[in-house]
Amino acid sequence: MEIIRSLNPILLSIIELVIKNLSGKMNFSEFQDQLADKLNETGREITRQVLEEMDRQIKEKRAERRGWQIWRRGDRKEIVTRFGPVTYHRTYYRHKDTKKYAYLVDEQVGYTPHLRVDHHVKGELVACAADLSYRKSGQVIGEQCGKVSISGQTVKRAVDTFENPTLPKRERKRVATLYIEADEDHVACQNGRSFEVRLVYIHEGWEADGKRRKLAQPLYQSCVDEEAHIFWERVWEEADKLYDLEKVEKIYLMGDGSAWIQSAKEVFPQAEFVLDRFHYMRYVRRAVGGAHKQGQLLKNAIRFGHIEKAEAVIRELEKAAVTPSRKRRILDAWKYIKNNWEAIRALYRETVSCSVEGHVSHVLSARLSSRPMGWSKKGARHMSYVRVSQANGQSVAAQYKLQRQKQNLPVITIEPKILEKQRKKLQKTREVLNNIPILQGPKSYLREALKSLAFV
Repeated sequence: MEIIRSLNPILLSIIELVIKNLSGKMNFSEFQDQLADKLNETGREITRQVLEEMDRQIKEKRAERRGWQIWRRGDRKEIVTRFGPVTYHRTYYRHKDTKKYAYLVDEQVGYTPHLRVDHHVKGELVACAADLSYRKSGQVIGEQCGKVSISGQTVKRAVDTFENPTLPKRERKRVATLYIEADEDHVACQNGRSFEVRLVYIHEGWEADGKRRKLAQPLYQSCVDEEAHIFWERVWEEADKLYDLEKVEKIYLMGDGSAWIQSAKEVFPQAEFVLDRFHYMRYVRRAVGGAHKQGQLLKNAIRFGHIEKAEAVIRELEKAAVTPSRKRRILDAWKYIKNNWEAIRALYRETVSCSVEGHVSHVLSARLSSRPMGWSKKGARHMSYVRVSQANGQSVAAQYKLQRQKQNLPVITIEPKILEKQRKKLQKTREVLNNIPILQGPKSYLREALKSLAFV
């Protein structure tokens, strides 16, 4: 293991950069740019050395790779890391019993045979793609990783492997009331049609956030093409991890009244459905058009539960309609209102409000449907997982890396005597650095700063 020896020239060049900056031979902007390059160079060199040292340890410790025989040595692999592209050499093995072939060092660090971008970098790509296009995400992260080129297709493939993240376990809470809000976003498909991406979130109510209100402890979940009952069962399982649902006294289910939302009551039997005000007012306006007087009469009749008076207003509007299409809009609106009569009445009876339209816009539409683009169902499904993970306050990059963890071999450690040998080499390096001429000169701010860098 020659990491210390190989890093000496880089460390000395970093000290030289510091000297140039502090002595006025280089401006601070140039110093930062060149320092970043040097640090990335250091990171690449250390990464290469560590991978090759791990490969050497595996090769030497036959007992820990029982059954694996060396098949080929010195095979080259290049991987894009957060420091830039790293090229290293490793050993190819064949198992004498299973006849399987593998690069054992790659399996130990979780590199698959065709992997060209490190999982840490891919995690950052997926996190960036939550807000930017695939192409732009590749450019942004590629610039951070030593100015490498990362294609939009690489970003897309990474996003398409991001699974629905699991929430961390915590002690189940006991609450008296829970609120479930649900709606869908209509996403343009690549074949010219559209499909639904469904969003559900559960929360404990509302709390003050300055002059505004925010949801208390929201939990988001999404799906694209799951059966409604399967999706609701998944929502129930996630909610049951967080809350003692048997102790919940009241659950309010809020949305636009579509069949898939109403089916939640099969999983949450104690839930009371409340129609969200946005859709309620939309159908009232659709029924009355510009007739404000009839609109007020219709809302008053609904508010006080007078379905006969409400129907009388509808008949008056229908009679006044001058076109068949206008008459059809009135009757369709009245059908919707009648089908959701109790859910609309609950709006006036319960002190609840529904903000699902805004949340669908913020969580889903901002990335999936507000821009002129077409999605596949697979792409939209995994992007919705990314956006939901973000909305749940989880680190998308950390979740991606967690999902990619794969350890087929025990971690092979370096023997203590080898580490002690390297510590002695490090001490010699300190002595070399301490002998830089400027460190022996008169006492000054520059001398003190450099002595700190020299580990004195």
